[in-house]
Amino acid sequence: MAQDTAFGADSPRRRLLRDQVQVVKRKDSDRYEIVPIQDSLSFEKGFFIFIRACQLLAQKNDGIILVGVAGPSGAGKTVFTEKILNFMPSIAVITMDNYNDSSRIIDGNFDGKFSLNLFTFK
Repeated sequence: MAQDTAFGADSPRRRLLRDQVQVVKRKDSDRYEIVPIQDSLSFEKGFFIFIRACQLLAQKNDGIILVGVAGPSGAGKTVFTEKILNFMPSIAVITMDNYNDSSRIIDGNFDGKFSLNLFTFK
């Protein structure tokens, strides 16, 4: 994939947070995607990089942009998503929190596949 960025990895500008997000054109379509960032980020840095990524994707792609936020229970997915919603009120959030069935949790594992009530998806 060819990177769509004006700054190379060695550029001093690359150190700026907003310049760490890189967009590439997918080989199998006319859509663009974000190059994965391998660095560990603080909540605040991750938030601003996420916002920048959404801005770039909206500029490059027509139509709906679908973004997933993943992580184990208690990682801060809901807080992160609420902060994004406050910053970008036009987005829609589909939460999985409503699909947990506390009666099916085994040994306190909220992340187990049996803790989801899949019948509520229908």
